[in-house]
Formats: sequence, structure tokens, C-alpha cells
Amino acid sequence: MKKVTILSAFALMTLLSTAPMGFALYSSVTPWPMYRHDVAHSGSTPSDVPNNNNTLWTYSAGASGIGPRSIEATPLIVDGRVIFQVTDRVFAVDETTGVKLWEYQATGWLTAPTYADGKVFLGIMTNAGGLICIDVFTGGELWKQDLSPSLVIDSPLVSDGTVYVGVTGNYTYAFNVAGGYKWGYKTDGPVYSSPAADGDMLFFGSDDTKLYALNVSGSAPVSIWNFTANGAIQSSPAVAGGMVFFGSDNHTFYALNETTGKLVWSWATTNAAVKFRNSVSVANNRVFLTSTNAGKIYALRADVASGNYTETDLVIRNWTKEVPGVGGWLEPVYAGGKIVVTSTASSFYVLDVNTGTTLWYRRSNWYPGYGPAIVADGRLWFSMFWSDPSYTLNLFCIGSPFPPTTDHYAVNAGGRDFDVAIESNSTVTDFSTTALETEGKFGFNVKGIGTTSMCNITIPNDMLSGDLNVTVDGGQPLYSAPPLNNGTHTSLYFTYNSTSHAVEITGTNYIPEFPTIAILPMLITTFLITLVQLKRKRNK
Repeated sequence: MKKVTILSAFALMTLLSTAPMGFALYSSVTPWPMYRHDVAHSGSTPSDVPNNNNTLWTYSAGASGIGPRSIEATPLIVDGRVIFQVTDRVFAVDETTGVKLWEYQATGWLTAPTYADGKVFLGIMTNAGGLICIDVFTGGELWKQDLSPSLVIDSPLVSDGTVYVGVTGNYTYAFNVAGGYKWGYKTDGPVYSSPAADGDMLFFGSDDTKLYALNVSGSAPVSIWNFTANGAIQSSPAVAGGMVFFGSDNHTFYALNETTGKLVWSWATTNAAVKFRNSVSVANNRVFLTSTNAGKIYALRADVASGNYTETDLVIRNWTKEVPGVGGWLEPVYAGGKIVVTSTASSFYVLDVNTGTTLWYRRSNWYPGYGPAIVADGRLWFSMFWSDPSYTLNLFCIGSPFPPTTDHYAVNAGGRDFDVAIESNSTVTDFSTTALETEGKFGFNVKGIGTTSMCNITIPNDMLSGDLNVTVDGGQPLYSAPPLNNGTHTSLYFTYNSTSHAVEITGTNYIPEFPTIAILPMLITTFLITLVQLKRKRNK
């Protein structure tokens, strides 16, 4: 009977070889894989910033219907995907085109996402609070932890295979990336602060006015030090240059020695109503900080002499910039010698890092609200909602078009393996060769951006050749170059307008038909032969 089993498996593999293939995605060079870019929450990236305000693409996530907080969390950029939350949904779109790859529906409002090892992690802010893990490739839920009645208000952190998350129930929890519980550390107040890490050290703040430093190298956390500030700590700390930077609700910002927890310096605004709840950006011995309830961005010298400073002390202040209109700044990003920052006054600015001078900006005047911007792969992303009754939500990509990507599709036909390469500046989906052996054709779908998109397909001549023809939605493409044949492969180049299309490639010479219906007689024949052989053995 083993012969029947082997042949059945072969037949199944032959049928499955025509299944739709995956996406061709951009290989991110300078990604933004988690909240505040890295485990230290530096808010800093080596990526450059676009030098213009060109909108490459816009993705509309539809109406949330429940308010402006729905898309204020920052997206992440990883493996050619832009992943972001909209209230109780998570979206993944193609980084180069904004075409949706998948969508996940949660049971409550979600925090900003973070990524590690092919997984996306988010906290649940409403209903029964919890922690969820999603497959980055499919959007499928891998696991979920119920943390009710506690809520998760800020983004989880993933460092060295462990997921850390603070909750309103006065705990910071640790789970392994498979969802298993490791430990919980209790504080005397809610933890709204997203943790930051440096090696074996974990740092987070609490509403009990303390910043905590734990060694997390063992099976249980060990308290190394804690520092008492003059107000609740809801900002996420940043770690750089041997110091930990964070703000408090009592208009004061702190720099501590990372190892000892001793105060290096503090800095207070003259406005006692200011609350430093935003995360900061740290780069080149400077700290860039903002507050949502004060319209200023500050550039402070991180390596200033120890002491307690105020807003009037020029020795620590590099520069200050005030946002026009009503509102405050959101979280800043350092990128390529520039500062990128959005504001609650419906604008974002690209500033010179040394002077705070505006290099270019974008402003909307019809009641929109902006979410924090991020920078990756030389482009800038930010979210915006419109304050109509339904709060329509959009994600923008600013910058120059991406280069075409190339993906390879494995085809098994006629008992042979082939490789089809598709180079395109569109999102390619639903690659299918189901009609290759019967009609000499294969197809796929494309969706592009801009005014014109392109494909360049390289096909093995042994798979499909002769008079090759390209159709787009059953008609001819905008432009089609003559086929290029090097003796073993043929390349087809064509263009089309940038919407969603079905592409079909046909040829006159193709792999001989091997009908599926022929498999059943083969299986029956093999089965009968096997029975005869077994019967002969018994009779011997």
C-alpha cells in the first residue's frame, strides 16, 4: 500500500502547485520596527527625511465613528509592510503602494504596535484589557492574554524574546513571545509608561512618581534602583549615552545615571501646567522633548553639567520652537540631521536639528487632527483624522516613489519546476497557473499608485513560449515592449494605469496537459497492481 500513498501525495502536490502565491514586498533598509523605533526608545533613526511634501500614497481606513483617538498611535515599518492600529482594528499595507495586505479585528481599542520575530504585539486599552500577538504575514491571531480588569495604555516592548507591558492595575508584566507568563512586578500606582530596555536592564515609570530599573536577566526581576520624581511618570523613558531620560506630570524633565539611578540633571518649564507625557528623541548628545498641552518643542543639551535647570537657563537649552495656532506638539523623531514633529494644531514640521529652523511643513485648515509621524526608508508616514461625525481616518506616505521590487514564483507543471520572476512597482497578488497546462496561460492581479505602473515578467521558455500575449482586464496594456528572448527565457515589459487590474499572459507553446481526471485511473491501476503483488506473496 505504500506505493498508493506515495502516488497520492505526488498527485496532491501537483494540484497544490497551482495555488495562489504571496506578495512581492520591498526589503526595508532602515525600518521602524517598534514604538519609538528601538528597545531603548531613542526616537531616532538613520533614515533620511524627504526633502519635499509630495504625497506618495494615502490609505483610507474608513470611519471609526467613535472619536479622534482612533489613529493617534504611531505605525511601524518592517519587511515592506506598514502596520498600524485604528481603534479596534489593525491594518497591514504595502509600504510602496499602500495596498491593504490584511486586517485584524480586536475586541477593544488598541495601543501602538511593536514587532519582533515575525510577530506583531499590541495592548488592549478598553473593554477587558489584554495583550495580543498577530502573525505579521497573515494578520492571524497567534495568542491572546487576558489581563482584565487591568488595561494596557501604552505600547508593549519586545526585547530578547520577552514581551513587557505595563497595566493600569499597578503591574508591569513579562511574557515570552509564545504567550507564556514569566513574571509580574508590582508598583504603587498605574503603569501608563511603555518600558525601555538596555541589555539586561528594564526601565519604566508609574503614577506613584517613581521610575523603576530592573535587572531582567533571570527568571524573576531584580530591583536595581528606583527614583522618585515630583509627579506621576506617564512618559516612556529613553536610554542613551549611559543616561535615562523621562518627564513627569509636574512640568519637570529628568536625566538619570543609568547604572546608579542618581540624578544627573533636571529641567523645569516656567509653566506649571505642563505635563511631559510624550516620549522624547535622543541623538548627538541632545534631547528633543515636547508636551501635548504646551505648544513648544525644546532641544536640550544632554551632556550639560549636573544641576537643576529651568526654562530660562541658556546653558542647557539649544533652541526652542513654538507651534503656531492652538495645540501642542506630539512625539518628535530625529532622522538624518532633522527633527520631524506633528502637532495637535493639524500640522507637521521638518526642522533643522541645530537651529530649529523650519525646512518645510504641511498644514491642514479644515478641522483635522494629526497623529505622531515616523520616518523609515527615506519616507515619512503620519496619520490624520477628519473631525466629521464619523472621524474618517487616513494614513499618508510622504516622499519619492520606491524602486520596483522583484519576486519569484515557483511553478510546478508537467512534473517540472519553473521560476517566474515579476518585477513591478505595483502590489502583485493572486498569482495563479491553474490554466497553464490546459490553456497555456497564467495570471495575477496588480494594484499600483501614481499615473502609470509597470511589470517586467521573465518566463522560462520550456514553460510557456511561442506567440506570447499580455492582456490587462481582457484588453491591451497602455504600452507593451517587444518580447526579449535570450534562448532560455523571455521577458515581457508592459505598463498600465494605476488602479486595480487582472493581468493574463498566454502563449502558443506550453507544458503538455496532464489532466487531473487522469490521476484517478492511475491510482486505481496502481492499487490493483499492489493487491495482485500482495496476493502472490501470500500464495508463496
